[in-house]
Amino acid sequence: MQSLSTGLNALTDRLGPKAAAALKRSRNKERYRAAVERAWRGRPEVARLVLMHTNGIYIAKDERPRKGPDRDRDILVFGIYLDDAMVRTEVDSWQSVLLTALRQEGLSVEELRFMPAKWDMRQRRLFPELWEEDAGAMPERTGGRSLQGRDESRALDVVKRAVYLVFEDTEQAWAFLEQVRGASLDEVPATRDAGEGMAGEGCRQGEKRYWLTFYVDDTEAMKRLARSFGGAIVSRARRLGLRIRGISVRQAGPELAGMRTFQRQGASVPYRLLKGGEGS
Repeated sequence: MQSLSTGLNALTDRLGPKAAAALKRSRNKERYRAAVERAWRGRPEVARLVLMHTNGIYIAKDERPRKGPDRDRDILVFGIYLDDAMVRTEVDSWQSVLLTALRQEGLSVEELRFMPAKWDMRQRRLFPELWEEDAGAMPERTGGRSLQGRDESRALDVVKRAVYLVFEDTEQAWAFLEQVRGASLDEVPATRDAGEGMAGEGCRQGEKRYWLTFYVDDTEAMKRLARSFGGAIVSRARRLGLRIRGISVRQAGPELAGMRTFQRQGASVPYRLLKGGEGS
């Protein structure tokens, strides 16, 4: 009995050029998905994030001039368009692992390239079904005025992704995030006024919205940053499924010395856990 791969190759040969090209793109897409899940098999939430922020992929011959005995040999490059600076940093760190996984999935590529998605490319989704699954997936509050535990951590990860999308440059985004000693999200009753928030976002009746609080050492500097970038952060977070009513800034207390809510790697640690000494 022929293998699935052999059967697909035979089917491709029988199809017309357009249909064969479409089937080839579909196969490469699924191989890429399998390779990402293989590369980050120990952290499936990261694999999902990489897939969600992949706007497009391609395989092409490297046209750059080369020297040496292999100068005339064709080298295939696997290109990835990514719209999230944080995801690009993650892929950069794991590119050798991902390249190996792509080869294990049957893609004979020798180099991995990843580029920021720009203009119309940013509106494309290679895996739109993942965004549809996540729509409305933010946890509902079941009691009290605050998100709890892992729910708040997940929501703060959305804030982190929103900041990376706003700044695009990874180091600029981290320069903003590392100023935050602690952060919390509290549900805003529908009748509550925007108050002293730095940025606001309205929402339709019945939708949950949250007040984002940053605890920092330099409140004046952070308030200026929030006034400049808060609206964009709110807008990006909304697209990611988190509705923020406003951003407020408070002085970090001594219990937050040496602490940070947002981590370069790993889940965000809410203020409520940090002040209890569970974060670093």
